[in-house]
Amino acid sequence: MPVREYLEAALALGLETICITNHGDMNDYEALRGSAPGHLHVIPGVEISSPDGDFLVFSADNAFLSGLEAVQHLPEPNRRPSGTAVVWAHPFAGNPGGAGASGEYIREIVAGIDGIEVFNGNWPDDDASRLARSIAEQYGLAELGGSDSHRSDFLMRCHTEFENDIKNAANLVAAILGRQTVAVKS
Repeated sequence: MPVREYLEAALALGLETICITNHGDMNDYEALRGSAPGHLHVIPGVEISSPDGDFLVFSADNAFLSGLEAVQHLPEPNRRPSGTAVVWAHPFAGNPGGAGASGEYIREIVAGIDGIEVFNGNWPDDDASRLARSIAEQYGLAELGGSDSHRSDFLMRCHTEFENDIKNAANLVAAILGRQTVAVKS
């Protein structure tokens, strides 16, 4: 959706903080940051697609985020700057209920992430959500909800609530790493 439409919808919903995670691109973040009113916090992130799935990468290091490609392997934890968190986005999209996801596959993914989307606005699969929540509980991951909105009417289908105010990328990463998140399905 166009940046202006996204911004107008976020303001109409009374949101205080938004996070944009386009595939390998921070241009919309820059445009939103430049046009958002001062009371609306805009946080950058990048979504990457890899052979293992899609991941949302959040960091206070915008140069690191800008260097990520839309399609690439997930950067190893020891090759990420401090202040970076990775979330497994729509972990079982196109795989109803997570059927066929082996324990080995899940353990390999979990070794490189900090959180998992329990709810996703574009992939409303209750069985997959239950499996994602189970994985979060078993491995101590942050549970998140994402609208994954490509249209303004998809905003807030799912979202994440936080124990503390989130005003910047450092706050967001700290909340994910500290497991201070609540996934919500509207």
